[in-house]
Amino acid sequence: MRNTISNRLYEEMDLMRGAVKMDQMTPAFLLINEVRQAIEKGNTARTPEELYTLLLTAADKKGLHNPFSDSDQFYRVFLNVTGRVPWEQALMLDLQSDRYPILPEVLIRKFTSQITSKTETVLVAEAEKFVPFLQWIVDGHINSKFILTSQDIRYIRALETVFDEYDNVEVVQASIYEYGFINRRFDVIFASPVFGGRTLVEDRTFMCREYDMAALENLSYHLNSGGDMVIILPGRITFAAGKIADLRNFIQSNYTMKELAELPEGILEYTGIKTYLLVIENNRPGDDDIIIRRYSAGERKSKSSAVTELNIEDDTFVMISELEQQGDWSIDRIFAQQDDEYLRYQNSGIRKDYLGNAAQVFRGKSVTKKAENGAIGVVNISNIGEYEIDYENLDTICEDERKIANYMLQEGDVLLPGRGTAIRTSVFHIQNFPCIAHSNVIVIRPHKKKLSSVYLKVFLDSPIGNKLISGAQQGMTIMNISYRDLAVLEIPIPSMAEQEKVAEEYIKELKKYKDTVAEAEKRWKDVLSKLQSFK
Repeated sequence: MRNTISNRLYEEMDLMRGAVKMDQMTPAFLLINEVRQAIEKGNTARTPEELYTLLLTAADKKGLHNPFSDSDQFYRVFLNVTGRVPWEQALMLDLQSDRYPILPEVLIRKFTSQITSKTETVLVAEAEKFVPFLQWIVDGHINSKFILTSQDIRYIRALETVFDEYDNVEVVQASIYEYGFINRRFDVIFASPVFGGRTLVEDRTFMCREYDMAALENLSYHLNSGGDMVIILPGRITFAAGKIADLRNFIQSNYTMKELAELPEGILEYTGIKTYLLVIENNRPGDDDIIIRRYSAGERKSKSSAVTELNIEDDTFVMISELEQQGDWSIDRIFAQQDDEYLRYQNSGIRKDYLGNAAQVFRGKSVTKKAENGAIGVVNISNIGEYEIDYENLDTICEDERKIANYMLQEGDVLLPGRGTAIRTSVFHIQNFPCIAHSNVIVIRPHKKKLSSVYLKVFLDSPIGNKLISGAQQGMTIMNISYRDLAVLEIPIPSMAEQEKVAEEYIKELKKYKDTVAEAEKRWKDVLSKLQSFK
């Protein structure tokens, strides 16, 4: 199954360098091939102008942009380049040039395991992402009919060329982010949609208009009864609140979830967030077990190396009723429930509630221009220490206080990095100048009659608090937490008297700890000074 780039392709590309941009190599090969085929069929064009006219006709017919600036440039290339290249390899180079997330072989094998001898129709959505293994997939399942879709006309024409002589393959230009993109249903659907981003699909009738979530909903409607869909989605599908939670409920209420698996870090190139593999079947949910897995990548030279194997690191199963009771698909929470500490926490008699019911949770303000002697301090991630905030090294800005009034920090606000590599919290204390938090920082403002700031810090800093936050993060090596998802974190809320007791003891013992450390450091410096004095 391994597919290496042939020397012939590189030789042909070298002949076109300087005449054609890198991202136009595949269209150039396709058009040169079209011109040569026209000549083989009897066209008498021979001069640079005649050949260029053939090229323009082919480009118009194929709907491709003409990558050659004039007839002389095209003629010089045409004399040396055959245009007949390993098309999947050429397409893969185009995709790599566009930094397109191509699926690795190990994931392709996972996808194709869903195809059986009874599978009649297969939809491969955005099929270019399955290059260079598409031919291997089709050749291994000659009794199945494959529909390959793409939005990009360059990829469409390349795929048409690859599968020109295949009777069981149809290539369709369509967007899986639009309702009615195709008027068919399938036994198996493969998809790895575009992840998130700030733009939303135009159709407002989708439950959730983020591209990846719209694709999940849209493709689910195109499954035959009993059909399976294998789709890769970002981590927020498992825990996010709001419209994504509505989509989760729709899927688990109308389809049978067969597997939910966390994939290894870096399994998709150019993607640094957590990714999950979801397998759903178009059947009403019953009493079947849902497989829950966490895969690791096995041996890799570095974190940036390709993932070549999927090893099952954790493996369990849940019933649909358990997922419904849990309220989300958090794999961390599912596995944590088998953890003694988590079980003790869940089974404790202490009252629990969503953080958003006991505090206001919001993100800080985006800061573009700093001012060296500004009047307003900005707390950034680097200022949040393990125990307290570094007020001396705050950035400052010049801004009208009325414009940032909603972002002004108040006494007792608990600050948490929204991004980074470590989970830590600090309690803000009023300074002699106004302060705001940077947009990379999440602000938790406890309702004073419900929640103590110091008590909340103690809980969030605890092992169980860290586990809950980890379950809400979207990143892997780089943490990325949404304040909305943090608001639905379930935290213990005992009486205010009990909270204050915890807070008082924490403050008292922290002072002792700091005093002890300061005294030990001073004593050590004095000893070193004495020992290193050579008079």
